[in-house]
Amino acid sequence: MKWLKKRESGQALIMSLIVLALGTLLVIPLLEHTISNLKYNQSIECETLTAYSADAGIEYATCKIYQNPGDYITTPLQESFTVNGRTVNVNSTYEGGGMYVVTSTASGGGCGKTTIRSMVNLSVGSFAYSIASKTGITLSNTISDSTPEHGNAHIYSNANISISGTSSRINGDAYCVGTITKGSAQIAGEKHEHADPLTFPSVNAALYMQIAKEGGTYPGNLVYSTAGTYYLGPKYITGNLELKPNVKVILTGPVYVKGTITVGNGRFVGQEHILSESYIKITGGGYESEGIPVVCSINSYITLVGPVVAAVIYAPVGTVSITNCQVYGAVGGNSVNFSNVILNYNEQLQGRQDLPGSELFPLTYSYE
Repeated sequence: MKWLKKRESGQALIMSLIVLALGTLLVIPLLEHTISNLKYNQSIECETLTAYSADAGIEYATCKIYQNPGDYITTPLQESFTVNGRTVNVNSTYEGGGMYVVTSTASGGGCGKTTIRSMVNLSVGSFAYSIASKTGITLSNTISDSTPEHGNAHIYSNANISISGTSSRINGDAYCVGTITKGSAQIAGEKHEHADPLTFPSVNAALYMQIAKEGGTYPGNLVYSTAGTYYLGPKYITGNLELKPNVKVILTGPVYVKGTITVGNGRFVGQEHILSESYIKITGGGYESEGIPVVCSINSYITLVGPVVAAVIYAPVGTVSITNCQVYGAVGGNSVNFSNVILNYNEQLQGRQDLPGSELFPLTYSYE
């Protein structure tokens, strides 16, 4: 019996040695695999954080441009900051026509660097163009150009374009869903007939109404009949608004009018938006502004007769008719008719977040 017990003890020792040997063979590769996975996951995490940091730089630059696009047309945006322990270098350059190229490079963290390059179009629908119309553009003796760069006063019609008069010149491209008739008029850029229809933005009237109401409500018609200077806004007017000759109204806030707006040899001064649910007529006066505000007829038409209006003119369901006038801004309408007009389209309008329908359009997004 003793020899049997010794034999069993010897067999157990052999089995233990075999298990130990096999365990060593299994544990070492398992540890190596675990360590390899850990290093891989750490590398992925590091690279992901670097990519997130570079992406944060793109978002930061886009927001900066969107808030003040005109600041970065002639002066490139160049900034550096730290995100997730990475140094992020961001720059943006203006390419013209509302296009900005944004480059963001994130480095640090021990896993190299990531560069993201994005081309962003900060145009806002119809206000990417100096003149835009749903049912046709008719221009007579009209000159349209752009600042700060010449040649970007593009026009767009969802129907036809008709340009007449030997002095007419469009310093930009002309797009239309229909055809272009120009006679001896000049179009400095390219002509694009049978283009795709342009989407026109909504007005966001309810938002403007609410902002105007924060300054109080004026019941009935508000008429400034005596020559002089007055202050107005924000204000919600339930009737009509009228400016008689030699009246100057300095706007201190947005004005929303349920009825009509008529100006006869009077003028608005400021940079606040004016909206009417009915028609707007400005004759012999104008709107003096450095900020290029919005003048909008929500449900009707707009008529302007000189001398100077600095604004975005918008009548989404009506006709915009402008005669003997200098316009600093842009014009959009159901139809647009110009006669003896000089239009100066400011490219700073592109990307303005307070314009109807403004939004961002990232066109490309590439990693390096």
